[in-house]
Parts: sequence; structure tokens; C-alpha cells
Amino acid sequence: MITDVEDVLAAVTKDHSAFEISEEALPRVLTLIRLLAEQALTRYGEIAVSKKRRQPRPLLTVHGRTYEISFRERQKQVRYVPKQPGRRTYDWQRVTPAHKFEPSGELELLVSENSGYSYNHGWKKEWADTAKKPLEEQIASIFRALKARAEEQERARLDREAEQRRLREERERQEAERRRLAAEREERERREWEAAVSAASVKAVHAVRAEHFGTALEQWRAAGEIRAFCAALDEVATTSEDALEVERLRDWSAWGNAEADRLDPTTSGQGLAARDFHAKPTKKQLRPFLDGWHPDRPEKEKPPAQPAPPKPEPDPWRGVIDAHQDQGWRYGRQGRAQWWRR
Repeated sequence: MITDVEDVLAAVTKDHSAFEISEEALPRVLTLIRLLAEQALTRYGEIAVSKKRRQPRPLLTVHGRTYEISFRERQKQVRYVPKQPGRRTYDWQRVTPAHKFEPSGELELLVSENSGYSYNHGWKKEWADTAKKPLEEQIASIFRALKARAEEQERARLDREAEQRRLREERERQEAERRRLAAEREERERREWEAAVSAASVKAVHAVRAEHFGTALEQWRAAGEIRAFCAALDEVATTSEDALEVERLRDWSAWGNAEADRLDPTTSGQGLAARDFHAKPTKKQLRPFLDGWHPDRPEKEKPPAQPAPPKPEPDPWRGVIDAHQDQGWRYGRQGRAQWWRR
């Protein structure tokens, strides 16, 4: 980057192809560049030329902003006078133009602030020679416009920062509100879960006790009925005169009494005596009473997927006999549900 004013002027003098000017207008352009540089220095700015660019283009830095300076010479329309009257320059030139354009000596100054991607985008402002005031007398107004532009950009920057700060604070407020609501929801769910577990524990304990007690009662009734039936078998055996029949009846009676002893819950070490009355319910025992809550943590469980209904299997005995085959003997009365299962 060339920052010395004399070096900048020398670079522009050597190659001013970046400007649309004639050779006659170059001294004025150099004078204007020098005036801009002097005013920029009083405002802690500078004029420079980049070494990386093929065509030297002055860069004016002032008020913390950098602008590109460009010049263009206006063209004036004059009457066209051919060099040799009656002779065409080219064979295809059938019509001689009446006018042509020549440099007028009037300059236009273009100040542009590039967007960083293209020289065709960004802020631009033009000044030009007028009948009352040439560009040399407009230098002060140029710097006033650049100062106003810098102040406008600074205000825009502060507004953007304020808006960004407002949006950030709004996001933080929303995030804090979201966390607060989430914490309240978690606390509410935790209390609901604790209440559900507490109520489910009472119901599960009652259900487990009723299940064990009802099972023991059914076994006790079955054992009594078996013993009564075995006593009837023994009575028949005492009156029978057939030795083989007596032997078989007593064998069945002995087996039945042994089975009754095995089922009887009042036998020492069996039935209810082997179960803890104050045992805590397991997770499996709690689940039916939790209304979908997880037994270990305050969250709802997903309902289990319902399996596809099994296809009915053909009855192998259909058409053979009307009644189903005997499914085996089961202790207890069949039909009406037990009282603790209702």
C-alpha cells in the first residue's frame, strides 16, 4: 500500500487509465487528489494506492472509513468536420455523422464505498463542476458528506448492535422462561409421580395380600374337600368284599391325603406362613396401579405394542365327538370367579 502523497500522485501520473479523462485534464485531477489528501490529513486520514491493483485507484480513508476515488471527464457534442471532405474513411461508411463528442474539460468526482464483493455495489456519491463552483471549491462539502456518511453508518452500527443485544436478551429471557417452565413441569410431574407411587403401593399391597390370601383359602378348601373325599373312599373300602377294589381305593385315598397335605396352607412352613405380610410390592406388581407412570422415575411409560391376534387353530376334535377332551383335573370349584379376583 502506497501512502505517501507524492508517491500516490506519481503512480496516478504514470498510469491514469482507471479514470475516464483526457491528458489535458490530468493536471486538474492531480490537484484535486492533493487537495483531498491535505484535507484528509487534517482529519487524521490519508490517501493511498494499493500495489496489488493493476490500475492505480486512490483510496481515501477518513473518519474510520475507506472510499475509492474516481474521476470522469464530461464529453461535449461538437460539429463533425471530416479531415478530407468527400472521402470516406471506410468503404462501408455511407453516412457522414453530423456531430461528434470531445472532452469538455469538466470533471466529475465519484466517491464510492465498496461492499467488499463488487465495485458495482455499495454507497456512491458524485460531485461535478458547475458553472458557479468547480470541484476545487467543493472539497469542504465532500468531506462534510463523508462525515455525515460516517455518522450515519455509526448510528446504524449502534442500532444494529442494540437490536442484536435486544434479540440476544430476548432469546436469553425465553430460554430462562423455558427452563423455568421445564423445572416447574418436572417438579409437578415428580409430585404427581410420588403421589401415584404412594397410592399404587397401597393398592398393590392390598392386591398382593388378597391374591395370596385367596389362593391359600382356595387351597385350604380344596384340601378339605380332598380329605372328605378320601374318607369316603376309605369308608367304601371297609365295606367292599373285593380285595383288588379295596387295594385300589386305599391307594387313591393315600395319594389324595398326601396331595391334600401338600396343598393345605395351614401346614407348618407352607402357605401364608411362608409369606411376609409386610413385603413391599415389586415393579411388576405396582405397574397395574400406576396409571402409566414408570415405577422408578417420574415419566410416563410407552404402552406396550399390542400383539397381533393369533389365528384360531382348527379344532382337531371337531366332528369326532361333541364334547372337548378332558383337559385334566384342577383343584377348586370351577365357574364362578374367586371372591378376591372380582
